[in-house]
Amino acid sequence: MLTLLARILKVLNSEASPWQIGWAIGLGLMAGLLPFGLLTLLILLLVCLLTVNLATFLLVWGLCSGLMFMFGDALEALTWQYAQSPALLQLLAQSETLQLFHLHHTLVLGAFVLGILLLLPVAWLSTVLVKQYRGRVMSKLQQWKIVQMLKASKLVQLYEKLN
Repeated sequence: MLTLLARILKVLNSEASPWQIGWAIGLGLMAGLLPFGLLTLLILLLVCLLTVNLATFLLVWGLCSGLMFMFGDALEALTWQYAQSPALLQLLAQSETLQLFHLHHTLVLGAFVLGILLLLPVAWLSTVLVKQYRGRVMSKLQQWKIVQMLKASKLVQLYEKLN
């Protein structure tokens, strides 16, 4: 748990752009919501093509995948309730591309729609929060005497050299 917290703080204090971290969180959320398949591979390809923070993406992907184990049934039931339109069902059943992406499955369809709806707001909010952290919290933490003492210690300097 402490190593996870240390890695999050390391990413927040890194030279990575807030947008790189924000998009990593947004795309990690979307990948975590979806069951592993072609859509997830397309998100991974997008992550590789864009310059996003890979460690943050993997962390958020893992956390959101765990959340989907708990909330997947509720999302599937909600999607089943709203996806009963005959026109939508016919479109999903007849389009080979949508079948290739498994969008005819209610869980995949619901997770994809939820991921698309949350992608931009989560990426923007994460970017704003990273900027706020760097502007307010990080500068105040650097002024604390205990942080300065820890940074001056040989153990921390040795740890930073190894990383």
